[in-house]
Amino acid sequence: MNATTQSKISYSDTLKARKAHLNGLINLVKPRRGGATKIETMTISAINAEISIIEQQLKKRG
Repeated sequence: MNATTQSKISYSDTLKARKAHLNGLINLVKPRRGGATKIETMTISAINAEISIIEQQLKKRG
């Protein structure tokens, strides 16, 4: 049998990719015109909180 190949992605690279993904989501949720709805505001706030946690984890690792 063939052994399965596992990727060798570091945890730091995973965090950086997640941060980039979340930044992309913010661009999708950001209101184009007018004010943001409560849902949009809460979503952006939650995404920013997650990005902040990721940045703290990256600082600890590097």
